[in-house]
Amino acid sequence: MAGYTLEDPERPVQIAGDPAAETDIKTYTPGDAAVKQQTAEKATLIADQIREKAGQAAQLVRDNAPDPVLDKTSQAAAQVWESATRAGQYAVDKTPESLLEKAETAATIARVNRTPLLIAGAVVLALVLVRRRRARRQ
Repeated sequence: MAGYTLEDPERPVQIAGDPAAETDIKTYTPGDAAVKQQTAEKATLIADQIREKAGQAAQLVRDNAPDPVLDKTSQAAAQVWESATRAGQYAVDKTPESLLEKAETAATIARVNRTPLLIAGAVVLALVLVRRRRARRQ
């Protein structure tokens, strides 16, 4: 781990006997936080500008599109929404009650044990990638 002196708080110093100090990890300096802060602010500013331009473009399309086109678009969107709702309800109606209960139980267990499941998924993914890489080498 790096420490800082009062004489020069920008320059990190190594702490003797610290195993973390002997690793190859980049040493954190107080300037890093300022750079991260500036980057985050710039990213927020750019994202806001993009949102504003997209909103202006959408408004321009709305203003220049004829009313019948807008009406048909909104009707089509409503029809797609209704169709998706009906398809979902049909799937629920046709699914056996026991399967729905098992799915609900599995979802509850997954919500409660989210971290271990994510770790297990990452491990499985890593194993699959390693096996794939080894298979390609042979």
